[in-house]
Amino acid sequence: MEPKYANILFDDAFKVVVCAPGNEELLARIIELMIPGKTVISLDLKEKENHGLSVTDKITNFDLFCTSDSGEQFIVEMQFSPQHNYADRMLCYATYPIRAQLSKKLAERKEMAEKGMSLNKMDYGLMPIYVISLLNFSIDHASDEALENGLMSRYAIRSGSDGELMTSALQFVYLELGRLMVSKDEPQKCRTLLEKFAFSLKYMHELPERPENFDEDILKRLYDAAEFANMPVERQIEYETIMRTELDIIAEKNYARETGLAEGRAEGIAEGRAEGRAEGRAEGRAEEQLAIARKFLSMGLSVEQVSQGTALSIDQVEALRARN
Repeated sequence: MEPKYANILFDDAFKVVVCAPGNEELLARIIELMIPGKTVISLDLKEKENHGLSVTDKITNFDLFCTSDSGEQFIVEMQFSPQHNYADRMLCYATYPIRAQLSKKLAERKEMAEKGMSLNKMDYGLMPIYVISLLNFSIDHASDEALENGLMSRYAIRSGSDGELMTSALQFVYLELGRLMVSKDEPQKCRTLLEKFAFSLKYMHELPERPENFDEDILKRLYDAAEFANMPVERQIEYETIMRTELDIIAEKNYARETGLAEGRAEGIAEGRAEGRAEGRAEGRAEEQLAIARKFLSMGLSVEQVSQGTALSIDQVEALRARN
């Protein structure tokens, strides 16, 4: 059966599906869910080529950068795989809107000076900047007390002694999908809206329909945005191109890792037996292709796409899907 919903766990796919023009309301609801008490009336989505957050000509590739009607700024990142120094990367990202705000103030003062207007003291006040990360894994914490609802952690700049907030201008929020202890067949176990949202991000591309009890507005908007039938043809083509690229990368990494392990085991067990090594490697490659195909199918790819991404025939992929 062809998948009904897109897989938005990859950052580029997330951008194409969720960050598309017309989905500002969905993004506003996601931000409000991640930052309780926040009300976002409207959002201005910035194309990465035009957000002007770099002091050089180099473009910084945020998954999403947007500004609310009140001037608050939001960076939203989807991260599929664990990454070294991820928190430091997010801190680096946050420096761009900070510098952009400062540059704007300096430009305004320069313009005032050129017009002969009197200048007051420099105002270093910043509009709040929120860095939101949707992570398809879990990150290490000193204790579980750092987590809210077992899924989310948030950080601000505070005193090391009594926790006094130094400034509210910079805050970080992490939603860790790796901590969701619910399988794709157990949507009824999701009790809170946050759990339902995390479940949807993690498993939506494997579901035939939106779960019955997932009837909140944000979830309806999310499933509608990710449903292939609702996407313009050009967006579907862009999504499929992105997924082929992402899956090619995964396949290459998996093949290199698994082949290396298989060769090491074969050479250790049957050193000098060239025929045995060759057979073992061939077996390992066949098993690897099956493993990759299973992974691709679980991500919601069609039989044709899986066949193209592996060395398996369409008949082999069909048989594999039937067994699983």
